[in-house]
Amino acid sequence: MKHKAEVSVQAWESDSILLERYSYTAGCVEPLPKHSHEEYQFGLSFDCCGQYYYRNEYHTIPTGSLSVIHSGEVHSPSDRSLLAAPAHFAMMHIHSKWLQSVSDEIAEKPVNQPFLPTVLTDSELNRLFLTLQASAHQTSKLEKDAARWEFLCYLLTHYAVNRSSHRLLKADKAIAAVRDYLQAHYAEDVSLEALAAIAGLSRFHLCRIFHREVGVSPATYQTQLRISHSKRFLVQGLSIKEVAALTGFYDQSHFGWHFKRQVGVTPGKYTSELSAK
Repeated sequence: MKHKAEVSVQAWESDSILLERYSYTAGCVEPLPKHSHEEYQFGLSFDCCGQYYYRNEYHTIPTGSLSVIHSGEVHSPSDRSLLAAPAHFAMMHIHSKWLQSVSDEIAEKPVNQPFLPTVLTDSELNRLFLTLQASAHQTSKLEKDAARWEFLCYLLTHYAVNRSSHRLLKADKAIAAVRDYLQAHYAEDVSLEALAAIAGLSRFHLCRIFHREVGVSPATYQTQLRISHSKRFLVQGLSIKEVAALTGFYDQSHFGWHFKRQVGVTPGKYTSELSAK
């Protein structure tokens, strides 16, 4: 019987950017469910090819290439269940509004949401990505700012395409209103009836249209928001009990089950080496 792969995580926050390092031993890996993030997610594999199911197809991420998952888009890691050798990944999560503001500053005018390729193979981009990760250990504010700015400027000026603006349909506006409400009230016990009233739709039509547009149900979307916020609270040094309460989970057990299912490790394993700056 094949043994289960052990997973360790180092996580820290630097000026609202969540940074992570995942290390896997060889062995069986439990697949994660499909999910989305409100942040842009960037990932770099040091010694193992990666794979995502994203936009209705599988994308292979070669070793040394940077993967990009856009804000709000549903994806799942490969369903590969066995690692033949140890694997190490570096991850970075940047909120879409933050990346948007940098795009506006570079263009010196408001622009649309930046759209990036799914896979980027660029040694200079990798160097800047790793420099940004390492800068979180620096004490100089200027060094941190410079590393972040150099990475984002290179990324956006070399690879970003601004999507054409388009008129929102009534259904788009309804779902956007529900998403905005859930983002603002992610820790609250929200009813489907309340969300339907915000959208101006029946509960049936809200569930159907929300799943079609977002890729998951409103309940799953709220849970994903809670887990995203919980990761940042954990790296800030809050206890698991405090985080469970702050993010709206019934208790630690309830929180731990959802966290493990979404992240792949328990909250206790998801530890930070650095205090949030």
